[in-house]
Amino acid sequence: MHKYIPTPVLRMVVALRAKVRKEASHLARALCVELDLALAIRATAGLTYTAGIAALIWALGIDTQPAPHTGVLVLMWIETGSAVVRALLMWIRRFVGRRWTRPSASGVSLRKTHKTHKTHKKRVAVWNELIEVPDESVGWAKARRLLVNVALLAASLTAVTLPSLPSQAGLPAALQRAGAEVTTATIVERPEIVRKEYDEDNHDLVVSYYSKLRVSVPGGAERLVVGPVSSGKPFKVGSHIPVLWSPSNPALGGYTNSTAELKRLTENKWEINLTGSGFNDDARVALAWIFGLCMLPWVFMFAFGIDGDLLSEMAWSPLTQSIHALVFLGAAYGATPALTGQPPNGLQPFWQDAGWLLLAGLIFSPVARLVKDNWRNAPMATD
Repeated sequence: MHKYIPTPVLRMVVALRAKVRKEASHLARALCVELDLALAIRATAGLTYTAGIAALIWALGIDTQPAPHTGVLVLMWIETGSAVVRALLMWIRRFVGRRWTRPSASGVSLRKTHKTHKTHKKRVAVWNELIEVPDESVGWAKARRLLVNVALLAASLTAVTLPSLPSQAGLPAALQRAGAEVTTATIVERPEIVRKEYDEDNHDLVVSYYSKLRVSVPGGAERLVVGPVSSGKPFKVGSHIPVLWSPSNPALGGYTNSTAELKRLTENKWEINLTGSGFNDDARVALAWIFGLCMLPWVFMFAFGIDGDLLSEMAWSPLTQSIHALVFLGAAYGATPALTGQPPNGLQPFWQDAGWLLLAGLIFSPVARLVKDNWRNAPMATD
């Protein structure tokens, strides 16, 4: 068989062809891994916001239902877990990209070192241009950021009001579990005033009385203990008040509020309520409305007023998404006692008070990126 001995030129062509094939194969494997990771990241992002939005909508109508609120709790932790997994996948994707761009070990030859450095620079350029931040339209990047901002604000406002939910050990929840009914009760004994609140300017003027009442209900075999109940004037014997009580367990006592609110408690159904049902609840709802209206301009500002490329970079930044995941984790940890109806433990009181504020603070996350980019691009001072 005739042996063909290639000329030096052909030898170079064959070597170049082998190198191109090797590099193309290397790139193809990296792209396959990247595509799988990008798909998983998009899936976890979709699950995060789908579960989050479902939990927020569900939480709008649970304030008259007894704890635990298992459905909202499960959705909230699915959202949180998906956000954490998404951040981890982004770090894996970053590691895979850097591993692919890292030059392979070679000899000490300066020529080989120079070639390896050029190959490394080409790989870094391909990664930065094609892989690290996928190509996205400006409109989609801004619309996605608007959705994120709206979801963050809604989550923040929900977290403000969750601590006002009735606890599992509270009287309304106990009456609901015992089969509560609403009736008109009559005060049959002289009310026992347990506390008075005075006007701040006139310390002799009583503005609120807190009284413990004993009432009778139609068809009730025993007198019910109600209160302490707040009122502007002292109650009188013979006065009528609406009461929630359990005919099967009158020893629980009674609970009074507006007739409409008591009927909502007996119906025990999901119903949207954007107003409070008590002083603490009213205060939290008022805070949520005021804070939400103040934040609304920033929701649009940090979606439509920011460059689309910057928003895309943030959406695919492992560091940014890790910070989001940590805040979600803390806020979910703080919201868990309110949804289970149990008292908070450990650091949960801190996250109850700080979680809603940190969630809203994530809306301003583009500010940190803008400051970082401006500092990086600022001219160095010279003497």
